[in-house]
Amino acid sequence: PQRQVYAPGMIELPWAWNYTMGSNGIKIAVVDSGVLATHPEFAGRVLPGYDFVNNDTDATDDFGHGTHVAGIIAAGANNGIGMVGVCPNCSIIPVKVLNESNQGTWSAVAAGILFAVDAGANVINLSLGGSTDSQVVADAVHYATVHNVLVVAAAGNVRSNEPFYPAALDEVVGVAATRNDDTNWSLSNYGYFV
Repeated sequence: PQRQVYAPGMIELPWAWNYTMGSNGIKIAVVDSGVLATHPEFAGRVLPGYDFVNNDTDATDDFGHGTHVAGIIAAGANNGIGMVGVCPNCSIIPVKVLNESNQGTWSAVAAGILFAVDAGANVINLSLGGSTDSQVVADAVHYATVHNVLVVAAAGNVRSNEPFYPAALDEVVGVAATRNDDTNWSLSNYGYFV
């Protein structure tokens, strides 16, 4: 039903897609629980990544969150399956910093950001965070910024207006969730940093 897919219309995706649906040359790093690279929605568009939990090059998702996020960002268009992502022709750099319980450390997040920048990411997505700031993450975000990499982070889902990091950092675009009438979703964080 249309009510379940309100977001593309709300952000005017069909209008944007008249201009571009992205390209393989646009690299979006998903710094999360990894990405299931074999998922058919990402066929031919998952680039080499890294796993900072197990310290190897296999950034396979063992929790599911990163793959879900990657789908919102870049699920393929007109392939007869699933949904379509915001940038369906863009490439994905999978960066695993969260374990099978969806938990991680600030040092792993920072390392993931640095890796993504050095791997050529144009955009870094961080659908993760916490209520405490981290200098190592702030430094990594600054590194991304000075290399002209856009960093986007989730504002959090604990119904609070307290700062949530890294979304609350000045160099990050903090993103909250809305309902189909464009009002704040009941669990979404809110406040000055969004």
